[in-house]
Amino acid sequence: MTAILQTIDGYPALRFERHLAHPVERVWRAVSDPAELARWMPAAADWTPERGEVFELGGQTGRITELDPPHVIAWTFADQLFRFELRSEGAGCALVFTHVFDETVPAAQTAAGWECYFDQLDAHLVGEQLSEQRAHQPIGQRHERYAAEFGLDPAPGRAFIAGLDFRGLALDDGPVLRLERRYDQPVERVWRALTEPDELRHWFPGEFEIRHSEPPHVLIGSWHGDGTLRFELRPADQGCVLTFTHTFTDRDQAALTAAGWDRCFARLDALVAGQTMSEAAALAAWPDVHERYAATWGIDPAIGRAAYAQHPHA
Repeated sequence: MTAILQTIDGYPALRFERHLAHPVERVWRAVSDPAELARWMPAAADWTPERGEVFELGGQTGRITELDPPHVIAWTFADQLFRFELRSEGAGCALVFTHVFDETVPAAQTAAGWECYFDQLDAHLVGEQLSEQRAHQPIGQRHERYAAEFGLDPAPGRAFIAGLDFRGLALDDGPVLRLERRYDQPVERVWRALTEPDELRHWFPGEFEIRHSEPPHVLIGSWHGDGTLRFELRPADQGCVLTFTHTFTDRDQAALTAAGWDRCFARLDALVAGQTMSEAAALAAWPDVHERYAATWGIDPAIGRAAYAQHPHA
């Protein structure tokens, strides 16, 4: 479910449209009932709903401006307009969602976020629960795609996404750094990014000595002689899931190493979305990312700070 950036009454607007394999009445409940909205929307108001109804959410008020059950519901909130329209289409229905805002709202970041929330809606409609954290795993690649399509500066969205700590690496006993990330692209596309030199140069830091390979699913090797790297890909929905682990020896290096991989995977997100992110652009968020890892894991940040100060792109 991809977005189109439009202009409505002089304001920027995102428009999403997709076919859902559910009747209008079922989807209507999901987009209008507060209990159902709470399962997938970023914030759900406790409304009736009724046309003209004023509701409160997060200390601010909104108003339902349009209501035609089970086809249309629209409301204003925080000087923005949100509108759902449903129409029967074959055995299911078409959903059209419009979000109107002003120039202060980052359109690419917002479009990528909505796409992740609509993944949660898809899961909810089939009786499953997709956590916000898991739904937002692909937000990096989606943001890169939208920034390019809309002709927008990706820097603000990149900084925001770098601050989403639930997308970061985990530190397990060993020590082992671990990352799981979902991609919209198939296994074969991500495998090329992991193995082909022309692709690796856009995101991988240095040389990778391959010890074991099971194309296109498993790749194991060493990096700078420091422990073992393992990449595992498995199909998932229309895309795939990448599980990455880095086994190493010195726990004191964990925050420094994790911050480096964090920024490398940001570049990989851009690459699989058909874009490139320079090393310098990726490193812009390195200090904040590193400080977060160091604080979370109780590691002296001085080690990473000193290494960053010596980096040519710092």
